[in-house]
Amino acid sequence: MTEADIRPTGRPRLDAFLVYGGRGARATGMGILAVLIAIYLDAVGLSAPRIGFLLGVSLVGGVVLSSIVVVAGPAASSRNWFASLTIITGLSGLLLVATDNFWLLTAGSFFGAYAASGMHAGPVVQLEQAGLAEVSTPERRTRSFANLSVFSSGGRALGALIAGLSTLLIKVFDLEPVDAYRITISLYAVFNFVAAAMYLGLSPAVETGTIGPGRFTNPLRTRSRGRILGISGLFGVDSMAGGMVSDAFVSFWLFTHYGVNEGTIGAVLVVAQLGNLVSIWAAPYVARRVGLLNTMVWTQVAGNLLLIAFALAPNAAFAIVVFFVRDIFNEMDVPTRQSYVMAIVPPDERVVMAGANNLGRTIFRMPSTTFTGLLWSNGVTAAPFLIAATMKLVYDFGVYAAFRGVKPPEEDLRFTEPASEAPD
Repeated sequence: MTEADIRPTGRPRLDAFLVYGGRGARATGMGILAVLIAIYLDAVGLSAPRIGFLLGVSLVGGVVLSSIVVVAGPAASSRNWFASLTIITGLSGLLLVATDNFWLLTAGSFFGAYAASGMHAGPVVQLEQAGLAEVSTPERRTRSFANLSVFSSGGRALGALIAGLSTLLIKVFDLEPVDAYRITISLYAVFNFVAAAMYLGLSPAVETGTIGPGRFTNPLRTRSRGRILGISGLFGVDSMAGGMVSDAFVSFWLFTHYGVNEGTIGAVLVVAQLGNLVSIWAAPYVARRVGLLNTMVWTQVAGNLLLIAFALAPNAAFAIVVFFVRDIFNEMDVPTRQSYVMAIVPPDERVVMAGANNLGRTIFRMPSTTFTGLLWSNGVTAAPFLIAATMKLVYDFGVYAAFRGVKPPEEDLRFTEPASEAPD
């Protein structure tokens, strides 16, 4: 029997929507924190170096906790991992508003993801990927990951809007800024507790084929270790390059090189986010026609060539138009990449694969901003964009060369039966 012969049992639609809802709730909390965390920490008296250190601890915590889940994943059910990790994050959010002690906040940041660095890394992310792969048929798996990304983007946007509550509390209710920030940031904890409640409703269908409690996994002894380590290393190169040209650096480039004002830059980034949503939503349709690997690779090749064009654009208008076009391709690899890596390993190795991917992307991304800072230390030039685009193209062709012969089950001509009902 093959994976394509197996259909999810139990209640796959409900399980999928609980995972989507949990991601949306967590992302909303992240959106609040992304806007307010540095402002709040400054308001309670932390210096800039301490703020930077404290937020950096979040990245270290994400790596450590992800590693623990990779190794100890079989020791508990996926539902318990989902709920316990999210509850810990919520409690860390309460600690954030309960104290201004630097060392307590540092501990909270380790467990609570205060850096609000996104949803592409961390232990819950790998559980989401493995769990969704379990409750989706092969034919609908990519759409499930696209839906997850849409909930993530929507949650982040909603959280950014909710962060504006602090301004309302200050201006209308005449609260002190620190108190207003604390009230608003406390919603970060609330949204994580809401996510935990959703995760507690997951059925055993999300389990990833592990043998049972009391078992541990040695990632270096899995059957697919070569495949897992190889693709994770390549993903790390892509992540490092992406960190060099994040939206913050794009904004700075438009401001300093082309003289675009802050309001216009904000509008550009809003439109770009809409382009990213289009990219995510279109990914399953493109993958159905050309394959997951081809979608991962060739849409990114187009996007990276457009990144070079953006960096070398003769004027602001041309640069902005190119940036918009690039964003139509930019996120198309996210759901297809997640779907592909879950398809090419056995179910009991999916948490390891997702964990290795997330660890690779997180670790390689850590020095990215420093590289761009060094490249711009003597003047703002196009160098980071050109270097990043080149690294990404190396990644694209490297992935294609190494994995072009590795097909997921639904793309194998042997599996021709029609798809059955699966989570949307």
